Amino acid sequence: MNRKFLLIGMALWMAISAGFVSCSEQAIPEGVIENSGNNGASVEPGKLDVEGPLSADKGSFILKIRTAGEWKVSVKDTWCSFVRYAGQGSADLMGTVEKNAGGERSTVITLLVDGKTMTFGLNQAEGSGSVDPTPEPERPAGYAGGLEVPKLLGGDMNLFVTHTTNFNGKTMVTYSYEWDCKKKHSRWVAFTFSAATRSKDVGRNEDFKEDTKIPAQYRTTLQDYKGSGFSRGHLCASSDRQYSKEANRQTFLLSNMSPQIQNGFNGGIWMELEREVQSWGNIQSTKDTLYVAKGGTIGEGQIKQYIGNNVPVPKYYFMAVLSLKGGKYKAIAFWLEHKDYGKDKNYAKHAISVDELEQKTGIDFFHNLPDDIENQVEAAFDKSAWGL
Repeated sequence: MNRKFLLIGMALWMAISAGFVSCSEQAIPEGVIENSGNNGASVEPGKLDVEGPLSADKGSFILKIRTAGEWKVSVKDTWCSFVRYAGQGSADLMGTVEKNAGGERSTVITLLVDGKTMTFGLNQAEGSGSVDPTPEPERPAGYAGGLEVPKLLGGDMNLFVTHTTNFNGKTMVTYSYEWDCKKKHSRWVAFTFSAATRSKDVGRNEDFKEDTKIPAQYRTTLQDYKGSGFSRGHLCASSDRQYSKEANRQTFLLSNMSPQIQNGFNGGIWMELEREVQSWGNIQSTKDTLYVAKGGTIGEGQIKQYIGNNVPVPKYYFMAVLSLKGGKYKAIAFWLEHKDYGKDKNYAKHAISVDELEQKTGIDFFHNLPDDIENQVEAAFDKSAWGL
Protein backbone atom coordinates (compact mmCIF):
# COMPACT_ATOMS: atom_id res chain seq x y z
CA MET A 1 0.00 0.00 0.00
CA ASN A 2 2.82 2.45 0.84
CA ARG A 3 4.53 1.69 -2.51
CA LYS A 4 1.23 2.42 -4.33
CA PHE A 5 0.89 5.83 -2.66
CA LEU A 6 4.55 6.56 -3.41
CA LEU A 7 4.04 5.87 -7.13
CA ILE A 8 0.92 8.05 -7.24
CA GLY A 9 2.78 10.86 -5.51
CA MET A 10 5.67 10.64 -7.97
CA ALA A 11 3.26 10.76 -10.90
CA LEU A 12 1.56 13.84 -9.51
CA TRP A 13 4.93 15.55 -8.95
CA MET A 14 5.99 14.82 -12.55
CA ALA A 15 2.72 16.20 -13.90
CA ILE A 16 3.08 19.41 -11.91
CA SER A 17 6.71 19.81 -12.96
CA ALA A 18 5.80 19.36 -16.62
CA GLY A 19 3.37 22.26 -16.27
CA PHE A 20 6.28 24.61 -15.59
CA VAL A 21 8.26 23.45 -18.63
CA SER A 22 5.84 24.76 -21.26
CA CYS A 23 4.66 28.34 -20.66
CA SER A 24 2.22 27.97 -23.54
CA GLU A 25 0.25 25.43 -21.55
CA GLN A 26 -0.40 27.67 -18.56
CA ALA A 27 -1.37 31.23 -17.75
CA ILE A 28 1.52 33.69 -17.66
CA PRO A 29 2.60 34.00 -14.02
CA GLU A 30 2.10 37.29 -12.23
CA GLY A 31 4.98 39.72 -12.68
CA VAL A 32 6.03 38.62 -16.17
CA ILE A 33 6.73 41.55 -18.48
CA GLU A 34 4.63 41.35 -21.63
CA ASN A 35 6.54 42.99 -24.44
CA SER A 36 5.15 43.06 -27.98
CA GLY A 37 8.04 42.80 -30.42
CA ASN A 38 10.59 42.27 -27.66
CA ASN A 39 11.41 39.57 -25.15
CA GLY A 40 10.27 39.93 -21.58
CA ALA A 41 12.20 37.82 -19.10
CA SER A 42 11.15 37.61 -15.50
CA VAL A 43 13.11 35.90 -12.76
CA GLU A 44 11.20 34.89 -9.65
CA PRO A 45 11.90 31.87 -7.40
CA GLY A 46 11.76 28.90 -9.79
CA LYS A 47 9.92 30.68 -12.61
CA LEU A 48 10.93 32.11 -15.99
CA ASP A 49 8.82 33.27 -18.92
CA VAL A 50 10.09 34.43 -22.33
CA GLU A 51 7.54 35.68 -24.85
CA GLY A 52 8.61 34.74 -28.38
CA PRO A 53 11.82 35.62 -30.23
CA LEU A 54 13.20 39.13 -30.52
CA SER A 55 12.92 40.76 -33.94
CA ALA A 56 15.99 40.81 -36.21
CA ASP A 57 16.47 44.54 -35.57
CA LYS A 58 18.43 45.89 -32.64
CA GLY A 59 16.23 45.42 -29.62
CA SER A 60 16.03 45.18 -25.87
CA PHE A 61 14.47 43.12 -23.12
CA ILE A 62 14.19 43.10 -19.34
CA LEU A 63 15.55 40.46 -16.98
CA LYS A 64 13.81 40.82 -13.61
CA ILE A 65 15.88 39.75 -10.63
CA ARG A 66 14.25 39.43 -7.23
CA THR A 67 16.70 38.92 -4.36
CA ALA A 68 18.12 40.63 -1.30
CA GLY A 69 21.56 39.18 -1.98
CA GLU A 70 24.25 39.46 -4.62
CA TRP A 71 23.80 38.29 -8.21
CA LYS A 72 25.86 37.84 -11.37
CA VAL A 73 24.76 37.42 -14.96
CA SER A 74 26.64 36.22 -18.05
CA VAL A 75 25.76 35.63 -21.71
CA LYS A 76 27.11 32.95 -24.02
CA ASP A 77 27.25 35.16 -27.16
CA THR A 78 28.53 38.71 -27.66
CA TRP A 79 25.52 39.85 -29.76
CA CYS A 80 23.51 39.93 -26.54
CA SER A 81 24.64 42.15 -23.68
CA PHE A 82 23.53 43.83 -20.45
CA VAL A 83 24.10 47.30 -19.03
CA ARG A 84 25.85 45.63 -16.10
CA TYR A 85 26.66 42.09 -15.07
CA ALA A 86 26.68 42.08 -11.27
CA GLY A 87 24.85 43.74 -8.43
CA GLN A 88 23.03 43.34 -5.17
CA GLY A 89 19.31 43.40 -4.50
CA SER A 90 16.35 43.28 -6.84
CA ALA A 91 16.80 44.79 -10.30
CA ASP A 92 15.00 45.20 -13.60
CA LEU A 93 18.08 44.59 -15.73
CA MET A 94 18.10 46.00 -19.26
CA GLY A 95 19.52 43.69 -21.94
CA THR A 96 20.09 44.46 -25.63
CA VAL A 97 20.77 42.49 -28.81
CA GLU A 98 22.56 43.58 -31.97
CA LYS A 99 20.90 43.58 -35.38
CA ASN A 100 20.83 40.08 -36.90
CA ALA A 101 21.86 39.73 -40.54
CA GLY A 102 21.83 35.94 -40.66
CA GLY A 103 19.58 33.05 -39.74
CA GLU A 104 17.57 32.68 -36.56
CA ARG A 105 19.91 32.47 -33.59
CA SER A 106 19.80 31.75 -29.89
CA THR A 107 21.93 32.31 -26.85
CA VAL A 108 21.97 31.32 -23.19
CA ILE A 109 21.79 33.75 -20.27
CA THR A 110 23.18 32.45 -16.97
CA LEU A 111 22.16 34.00 -13.66
CA LEU A 112 23.86 33.19 -10.37
CA VAL A 113 21.60 34.36 -7.55
CA ASP A 114 21.14 33.26 -3.94
CA GLY A 115 23.69 30.50 -4.47
CA LYS A 116 21.70 29.04 -7.37
CA THR A 117 22.54 28.94 -11.07
CA MET A 118 19.66 29.61 -13.46
CA THR A 119 19.91 29.48 -17.26
CA PHE A 120 17.51 31.02 -19.79
CA GLY A 121 17.33 30.70 -23.55
CA LEU A 122 16.88 33.83 -25.69
CA ASN A 123 16.07 33.70 -29.41
CA GLN A 124 16.32 36.30 -32.18
CA ALA A 125 14.53 36.07 -35.53
CA GLU A 126 16.23 35.68 -38.90
CA GLY A 127 17.70 38.87 -40.39
CA SER A 128 17.72 40.45 -43.83
CA GLY A 129 21.42 40.13 -44.61
CA SER A 130 22.71 43.62 -43.74
CA VAL A 131 23.98 45.08 -40.48
CA ASP A 132 25.09 48.44 -39.15
CA PRO A 133 28.84 48.98 -38.88
CA THR A 134 30.47 47.37 -35.87
CA PRO A 135 30.95 50.12 -33.28
CA GLU A 136 34.26 50.76 -31.64
CA PRO A 137 34.36 48.60 -28.49
CA GLU A 138 35.53 51.44 -26.23
CA ARG A 139 32.44 53.46 -27.15
CA PRO A 140 29.44 52.22 -25.16
CA ALA A 141 26.26 51.35 -27.02
CA GLY A 142 27.86 51.90 -30.40
CA TYR A 143 27.56 55.56 -31.22
CA ALA A 144 27.99 57.16 -27.80
CA GLY A 145 31.41 58.48 -28.78
CA GLY A 146 29.92 61.09 -31.11
CA LEU A 147 30.66 64.68 -30.14
CA GLU A 148 26.95 65.48 -30.13
CA VAL A 149 26.13 62.75 -27.56
CA PRO A 150 26.09 63.88 -23.90
CA LYS A 151 27.55 61.71 -21.18
CA LEU A 152 25.29 58.71 -20.60
CA LEU A 153 23.64 58.43 -17.22
CA GLY A 154 23.54 54.66 -17.62
CA GLY A 155 22.08 52.29 -15.07
CA ASP A 156 19.50 49.56 -15.43
CA MET A 157 16.64 51.81 -16.51
CA ASN A 158 18.30 54.17 -18.98
CA LEU A 159 18.47 52.90 -22.54
CA PHE A 160 20.78 54.39 -25.19
CA VAL A 161 19.41 54.12 -28.73
CA THR A 162 20.69 55.29 -32.12
CA HIS A 163 18.49 55.32 -35.24
CA THR A 164 20.31 55.04 -38.56
CA THR A 165 19.48 54.82 -42.26
CA ASN A 166 21.35 53.79 -45.37
CA PHE A 167 21.79 56.85 -47.57
CA ASN A 168 23.91 57.08 -50.71
CA GLY A 169 25.61 53.82 -49.76
CA LYS A 170 26.58 55.01 -46.30
CA THR A 171 25.14 54.44 -42.84
CA MET A 172 23.85 57.77 -41.56
CA VAL A 173 22.91 58.50 -37.96
CA THR A 174 19.44 60.05 -37.84
CA TYR A 175 19.60 60.80 -34.11
CA SER A 176 20.49 59.22 -30.78
CA TYR A 177 18.79 59.47 -27.39
CA GLU A 178 18.94 58.16 -23.84
CA TRP A 179 15.55 56.94 -22.69
CA ASP A 180 14.55 57.04 -19.03
CA CYS A 181 12.37 53.95 -18.74
CA LYS A 182 10.94 55.03 -15.39
CA LYS A 183 10.01 58.52 -16.60
CA LYS A 184 8.99 57.32 -20.11
CA HIS A 185 10.75 60.28 -21.71
CA SER A 186 14.19 60.89 -23.22
CA ARG A 187 16.85 62.67 -21.20
CA TRP A 188 17.94 64.30 -24.47
CA VAL A 189 18.04 63.73 -28.24
CA ALA A 190 21.31 64.34 -30.13
CA PHE A 191 22.15 64.63 -33.84
CA THR A 192 24.39 66.47 -36.31
CA PHE A 193 24.19 68.64 -39.38
CA SER A 194 26.84 68.30 -42.08
CA ALA A 195 27.30 68.58 -45.82
CA ALA A 196 25.89 65.03 -46.03
CA THR A 197 22.62 66.03 -44.33
CA ARG A 198 21.88 69.07 -46.50
CA SER A 199 18.18 69.45 -47.20
CA LYS A 200 16.68 67.81 -50.25
CA ASP A 201 13.20 68.95 -49.22
CA VAL A 202 11.77 65.43 -48.86
CA GLY A 203 8.77 66.88 -47.03
CA ARG A 204 6.90 65.79 -43.94
CA ASN A 205 6.57 61.99 -44.10
CA GLU A 206 4.22 61.84 -41.14
CA ASP A 207 3.81 58.46 -39.48
CA PHE A 208 3.57 58.77 -35.69
CA LYS A 209 4.21 55.36 -34.13
CA GLU A 210 5.78 53.63 -31.16
CA ASP A 211 9.53 53.02 -31.07
CA THR A 212 10.05 49.25 -30.89
CA LYS A 213 13.62 49.70 -29.67
CA ILE A 214 12.10 50.51 -26.27
CA PRO A 215 10.51 47.64 -24.30
CA ALA A 216 6.72 47.88 -24.68
CA GLN A 217 5.96 48.62 -21.04
CA TYR A 218 8.26 51.67 -21.09
CA ARG A 219 7.19 53.20 -24.41
CA THR A 220 4.92 56.16 -24.97
CA THR A 221 1.86 55.61 -27.16
CA LEU A 222 -0.53 57.67 -29.25
CA GLN A 223 -3.13 57.14 -26.54
CA ASP A 224 -0.90 59.00 -24.04
CA TYR A 225 -1.37 62.22 -26.03
CA LYS A 226 -5.06 61.80 -26.88
CA GLY A 227 -7.15 64.53 -25.25
CA SER A 228 -4.15 65.80 -23.26
CA GLY A 229 -4.15 69.32 -24.69
CA PHE A 230 -0.47 68.96 -25.62
CA SER A 231 1.00 68.37 -29.07
CA ARG A 232 3.46 65.63 -29.97
CA GLY A 233 6.44 67.95 -30.15
CA HIS A 234 9.45 66.80 -32.15
CA LEU A 235 12.86 66.99 -30.49
CA CYS A 236 14.83 66.15 -33.60
CA ALA A 237 12.52 68.20 -35.83
CA SER A 238 11.03 66.92 -39.07
CA SER A 239 12.77 69.88 -40.73
CA ASP A 240 16.10 68.74 -39.24
CA ARG A 241 15.99 65.63 -41.41
CA GLN A 242 15.13 66.59 -44.98
CA TYR A 243 17.85 64.67 -46.81
CA SER A 244 16.08 61.29 -46.71
CA LYS A 245 12.45 60.18 -46.51
CA GLU A 246 13.37 57.30 -44.22
CA ALA A 247 15.32 59.58 -41.88
CA ASN A 248 12.38 61.97 -41.85
CA ARG A 249 9.98 59.12 -40.99
CA GLN A 250 12.19 58.21 -38.03
CA THR A 251 11.65 61.67 -36.57
CA PHE A 252 7.98 60.68 -36.09
CA LEU A 253 8.78 57.86 -33.68
CA LEU A 254 7.17 58.62 -30.33
CA SER A 255 10.52 58.31 -28.57
CA ASN A 256 11.41 61.56 -30.37
CA MET A 257 8.27 63.30 -29.09
CA SER A 258 7.70 65.41 -25.99
CA PRO A 259 4.37 66.88 -24.81
CA GLN A 260 4.47 70.56 -25.81
CA ILE A 261 2.15 73.56 -25.71
CA GLN A 262 1.37 74.09 -29.37
CA ASN A 263 0.34 77.73 -29.66
CA GLY A 264 2.99 80.13 -28.47
CA PHE A 265 5.65 77.48 -27.95
CA ASN A 266 5.97 74.48 -30.30
CA GLY A 267 4.42 76.51 -33.10
CA GLY A 268 6.03 79.75 -31.93
CA ILE A 269 9.28 80.63 -30.18
CA TRP A 270 10.61 77.03 -30.11
CA MET A 271 9.97 76.60 -33.85
CA GLU A 272 11.75 79.87 -34.59
CA LEU A 273 14.77 78.70 -32.60
CA GLU A 274 14.76 75.40 -34.51
CA ARG A 275 14.73 77.29 -37.80
CA GLU A 276 17.72 79.35 -36.68
CA VAL A 277 19.64 76.19 -35.78
CA GLN A 278 18.72 74.67 -39.15
CA SER A 279 20.17 77.73 -40.87
CA TRP A 280 23.43 77.16 -38.95
CA GLY A 281 23.25 73.54 -40.11
CA ASN A 282 23.11 74.44 -43.81
CA ILE A 283 26.72 73.35 -44.24
CA GLN A 284 28.69 73.32 -47.49
CA SER A 285 32.15 72.10 -46.47
CA THR A 286 32.75 68.43 -45.74
CA LYS A 287 35.11 69.55 -42.94
CA ASP A 288 32.43 71.41 -40.97
CA THR A 289 29.79 70.00 -38.61
CA LEU A 290 27.07 71.31 -36.30
CA TYR A 291 26.40 69.19 -33.20
CA VAL A 292 23.04 69.50 -31.41
CA ALA A 293 21.65 68.07 -28.17
CA LYS A 294 18.16 69.13 -27.12
CA GLY A 295 15.29 68.02 -24.97
CA GLY A 296 12.83 68.68 -22.19
CA THR A 297 13.50 68.48 -18.47
CA ILE A 298 12.34 65.46 -16.46
CA GLY A 299 14.41 65.99 -13.31
CA GLU A 300 13.18 66.71 -9.80
CA GLY A 301 11.10 69.90 -9.75
CA GLN A 302 11.36 70.25 -13.54
CA ILE A 303 8.08 68.61 -14.59
CA LYS A 304 4.86 70.60 -15.16
CA GLN A 305 2.41 67.70 -14.97
CA TYR A 306 1.75 64.20 -16.32
CA ILE A 307 -0.44 63.03 -19.19
CA GLY A 308 -1.63 59.63 -20.37
CA ASN A 309 0.04 56.72 -18.65
CA ASN A 310 2.37 58.83 -16.45
CA VAL A 311 4.16 60.63 -19.29
CA PRO A 312 5.87 63.80 -17.96
CA VAL A 313 5.35 67.26 -19.45
CA PRO A 314 8.68 69.12 -19.13
CA LYS A 315 8.74 72.44 -17.31
CA TYR A 316 11.68 73.65 -19.42
CA TYR A 317 13.16 72.91 -22.85
CA PHE A 318 16.80 73.28 -23.80
CA MET A 319 19.33 73.11 -26.63
CA ALA A 320 23.10 72.82 -26.62
CA VAL A 321 24.80 73.62 -29.93
CA LEU A 322 28.44 73.09 -30.90
CA SER A 323 29.88 74.32 -34.19
CA LEU A 324 33.03 73.10 -35.90
CA LYS A 325 33.80 75.49 -38.76
CA GLY A 326 37.13 76.16 -40.40
CA GLY A 327 38.82 74.01 -37.78
CA LYS A 328 37.51 76.14 -34.90
CA TYR A 329 34.89 75.31 -32.26
CA LYS A 330 32.27 77.52 -30.64
CA ALA A 331 29.24 76.69 -28.51
CA ILE A 332 25.98 78.21 -27.30
CA ALA A 333 22.95 76.97 -25.35
CA PHE A 334 19.31 77.92 -24.83
CA TRP A 335 16.97 77.48 -21.85
CA LEU A 336 13.25 78.22 -22.24
CA GLU A 337 10.44 77.87 -19.77
CA HIS A 338 7.66 75.73 -21.25
CA LYS A 339 4.81 78.22 -21.55
CA ASP A 340 2.74 80.17 -24.08
CA TYR A 341 4.95 83.06 -25.24
CA GLY A 342 2.21 84.49 -27.43
CA LYS A 343 3.73 86.52 -30.24
CA ASP A 344 7.10 86.79 -28.50
CA LYS A 345 9.61 84.87 -30.66
CA ASN A 346 12.80 86.42 -29.33
CA TYR A 347 14.67 83.20 -28.54
CA ALA A 348 18.01 85.06 -28.51
CA LYS A 349 17.33 86.47 -25.03
CA HIS A 350 17.18 82.89 -23.73
CA ALA A 351 20.76 82.13 -24.79
CA ILE A 352 23.15 80.95 -22.05
CA SER A 353 26.51 79.20 -21.84
CA VAL A 354 26.76 75.43 -22.03
CA ASP A 355 28.26 75.43 -18.54
CA GLU A 356 25.15 77.15 -17.20
CA LEU A 357 22.90 74.70 -19.06
CA GLU A 358 24.81 71.81 -17.49
CA GLN A 359 24.15 73.27 -14.05
CA LYS A 360 20.44 73.59 -14.80
CA THR A 361 19.99 70.11 -16.29
CA GLY A 362 22.67 67.99 -14.66
CA ILE A 363 23.65 66.78 -18.15
CA ASP A 364 27.30 66.76 -19.27
CA PHE A 365 27.22 68.03 -22.87
CA PHE A 366 30.01 67.61 -25.44
CA HIS A 367 32.09 65.58 -22.97
CA ASN A 368 33.76 63.72 -25.87
CA LEU A 369 35.66 66.89 -26.83
CA PRO A 370 39.28 67.20 -25.68
CA ASP A 371 39.13 68.75 -22.20
CA ASP A 372 40.93 71.97 -23.15
CA ILE A 373 38.51 72.68 -26.01
CA GLU A 374 35.46 71.64 -23.96
CA ASN A 375 36.39 73.91 -21.05
CA GLN A 376 36.92 76.88 -23.33
CA VAL A 377 33.83 76.68 -25.53
CA GLU A 378 31.42 75.76 -22.73
CA ALA A 379 32.45 78.57 -20.37
CA ALA A 380 31.14 81.50 -22.43
CA PHE A 381 29.32 82.43 -25.63
CA ASP A 382 29.21 85.34 -28.02
CA LYS A 383 25.79 86.12 -29.49
CA SER A 384 27.31 88.11 -32.34
CA ALA A 385 29.36 85.08 -33.41
CA TRP A 386 26.04 83.31 -34.03
CA GLY A 387 24.38 86.25 -35.74
CA LEU A 388 22.06 86.90 -32.77
